[in-house]
Amino acid sequence: MNGNRQTIDDSTLEAAATWVAKLQSDDATAADRAAFELWVSAHPDHRLAYEELRALWSDLGDVPIPSERLGELRAQRRRRVGGFVGLCLAAGLVMLSLATPYGDRWRADFYTGVGEIRRITLEDGTEVDMNTDTALVVRYEQGRRKVRLLRGEAFFAVSKNPLRPFVVEDGSLSAMALGTRYSVGTAGAERAAGVQVEEGRVEVAAAGQKAILGAGEVATIDKQGRLSLSKTDVAAGTAWRDGKLVFSRRPLRDVLATLERYRHGRILLLDEAAGGLEVSGIFDLHDTDAALQVLEASLPLRVMRISGLMVVVQSR
Repeated sequence: MNGNRQTIDDSTLEAAATWVAKLQSDDATAADRAAFELWVSAHPDHRLAYEELRALWSDLGDVPIPSERLGELRAQRRRRVGGFVGLCLAAGLVMLSLATPYGDRWRADFYTGVGEIRRITLEDGTEVDMNTDTALVVRYEQGRRKVRLLRGEAFFAVSKNPLRPFVVEDGSLSAMALGTRYSVGTAGAERAAGVQVEEGRVEVAAAGQKAILGAGEVATIDKQGRLSLSKTDVAAGTAWRDGKLVFSRRPLRDVLATLERYRHGRILLLDEAAGGLEVSGIFDLHDTDAALQVLEASLPLRVMRISGLMVVVQSR
């Protein structure tokens, strides 16, 4: 297979992943199996892609995997499979790393685990609500109060002290307040770094650009480092502080990416048609399985649970 792997395109790999997920689910029917046989016989690459993915699921299906075997899998599979299947391998690696803190946590003064929401009070009385999988470092100096956001998102209710500005930095931007309430989020795979202001004013600086934000405004940093400003519903955007996730006409792909932040494992969306479906609703961030059930019941979707750590979503 190694000699032929380079000819298999991503669409074939995606279709193969769908068949692996479908045929391993409890509700696979005889019609599904017959359709699979037609698909797999249509081109030699179909069989090759299916066997590769099925072997991958098998290799990564049991926990734990010995560390030396994991190293072999990472080297062999990533060389042979590439982009799309790399996502599947990443899901398997998640199984191994759940009990291992992220490197950011080792450096942090405060952190939260996946799905955890935590409130802390800093030495000056500033209250910080930390979202899921967040890590930060606090460094108070004589003339400045500085917080380094290593990962995740946090909401700051800043204690006023004009002589000691309060600054939050995340590596791509800094947000300075003189007594205010605002959130800062680092960039992720599906989201840009940003600042949302609930009350007061915040000076945001990024890549030589500066802007003053007022209540109800948001600044985001795109992948090219450009600063853009807009209005936002801050209460909805920070509803996680009360254990809720609020969506208003958001694409399903964004909703699933958000739900994934609050659960262990991966949610894999297999087709763009489903990804563009609009979602409005309020969900309990502590029960993402219930949110997925609601989405499946209200949209033309199939939600397949491959294991406790892998969910596959596709059009019905």
